[in-house]
Amino acid sequence: MSIAMHERMRVGNTRERRCDEPIDGVPQSQEQSSHGRVYLVGAGPGDPELFTLKGLRCLRAADVVVYDRLINPSLLDEARSEARRVFVGKEAGCHPMKQEQINALLIKYAQQGHIVVRLKGGDPFVFGRGGEEALALALAGIPFEVVPGVSSAIAVPAYAGIPVTHRDHASSVIMVTGHEDLEHAPSSINWEALAKLGGTLVILMGVATLPHVTRRLLDGGLSPDTPAAVIQQGTVPQQRVVTDTLVNIAERAALANIQSPAVVVIGAVVALRDSLAWFETASSSVNKAVPGKFQR
Repeated sequence: MSIAMHERMRVGNTRERRCDEPIDGVPQSQEQSSHGRVYLVGAGPGDPELFTLKGLRCLRAADVVVYDRLINPSLLDEARSEARRVFVGKEAGCHPMKQEQINALLIKYAQQGHIVVRLKGGDPFVFGRGGEEALALALAGIPFEVVPGVSSAIAVPAYAGIPVTHRDHASSVIMVTGHEDLEHAPSSINWEALAKLGGTLVILMGVATLPHVTRRLLDGGLSPDTPAAVIQQGTVPQQRVVTDTLVNIAERAALANIQSPAVVVIGAVVALRDSLAWFETASSSVNKAVPGKFQR
């Protein structure tokens, strides 16, 4: 079924489609569930048009939407007007609600019989703590489903014109978090080992630790001339991209005042951005790319 046909069916049918109905399925009669259900839904990397059809259906059926900081706010408009919206977003140094409290909140609303959508940026199971929430729900006996989202680890480089794999340049990709508290504990990531693996390295939430990461990669033997990019607010009109060599990328990102949320890409595929920077070309009137060594 095409998206257009799906939307025509939705508009032409006043009954809200249940979240767990297949798109091509026969509509079932509405029944009040004696217990709730939680949907762990990936909202994608920022561009609301990258939201999945199943995620959209779940969102439109929700009684409660528990959402993160990095979702596109326009997605909340897709929820029913009477649905409760609960913000539980976190950022560095500011955690208004601890993860244990979020877990308890999901359980509480589900036990009250609600359909709960836990709306998370990117994909729930890619550095999104979706696994922790799923375990908490399972232990509490709460029915849940996982609705994967488009991960920023793939989509953000793509919008910057960087394919994370390429037959001539990289046959593997490694995704790793750069979000570590290095002031209170040593890094748990063996960056020196990663430097020897080749392929493409994608680092999420790594702006603050980028000087540390690049130094460790250089110490591990990765060439100083390896192309690198930092992409801020990828997939939306505010996207900014800085490119340079590994040895210089941290300094260039700092000079450009690149802020979180940002994705770091390190590897030969970054040089392809020179030819593949399609997003800036398509929306040059609103996007401002920061010039770098591998841009023209």
